[in-house]
Amino acid sequence: MHFLYVDESGVEELNAGTSHFVLLGLAIRADQWRPIDQALDTIKGKFGLRGVEIHTAWMARRYSEQEGVQGFAQLGPGDRRTRVDAEIRRRAGVIGVQGNKQRVKAYRRESVAIRPYVHLTRDERRECLRQLASELAKRADICIFADAISKSDFTPGKYTPYELAFEQVLTRYQTFLERCSSTGIVVHDNNTKVAPRIHDLSRKFHQDGTIYKRITRVVETPLFVDSAFTSMIQMSDLCSYALRRMIENNESDLWDLVEPRVCRDQQQQQLHVGVRHYTGKRACNCRICANHRR
Repeated sequence: MHFLYVDESGVEELNAGTSHFVLLGLAIRADQWRPIDQALDTIKGKFGLRGVEIHTAWMARRYSEQEGVQGFAQLGPGDRRTRVDAEIRRRAGVIGVQGNKQRVKAYRRESVAIRPYVHLTRDERRECLRQLASELAKRADICIFADAISKSDFTPGKYTPYELAFEQVLTRYQTFLERCSSTGIVVHDNNTKVAPRIHDLSRKFHQDGTIYKRITRVVETPLFVDSAFTSMIQMSDLCSYALRRMIENNESDLWDLVEPRVCRDQQQQQLHVGVRHYTGKRACNCRICANHRR
């Protein structure tokens, strides 16, 4: 039995946010879940993050509040939190005086998102992400499947970007399960906006198959879970973020670490058989497309 933990990076809307939408699944054997989870928890503990959700995009960014604290890197974890909390209150007060309620709400949401990580410098946060990625890379039983869609090349039609990417990932997962003579379950981050669509699409795929394959080895429709309580969903978030940043910004430090876990073909030659970069009819020279000989 295998579990496929699925999460996305970027926004699905074609005219907003990121240039790409990435959906990624991290497949692990059921009997390997516990040792992997324990190893990840040990790494999180080294950085004071045991029991904390790893949200890669928030961890990887700059915190200007830290940069406003003189000698921040030399402070202990408790003092770092205290000083950053004071800086957040000060900035929220300044925004409040300006009378912009929307900006105040947005800043408060942001400060809540970064608060679990403010005791770590940016270098420490990125080192934590690298160690988590390296742990995944060591696990030969882990297999990555992903679809990265260039939104400017996407033509609206039968499916949305999310639905098209889900079909691609599920098809690749089915092929993998056939090769392993295994059955599988999909565990998806609980995105309330897309959950009903993905549920209905899964039932359709169970009945009719995808455009590429009959779905015979995936059990039930996806289980939707809260990523805050599921470490492997958090690792899917890390990998999907790493793939998107590599494609969009040529930031490959995290993707270089986890790329060996991308599913290969049966001859173990074509590395990116588990990953597709959708660019429509436009030629692309990225390493994924080059590996597919596009």
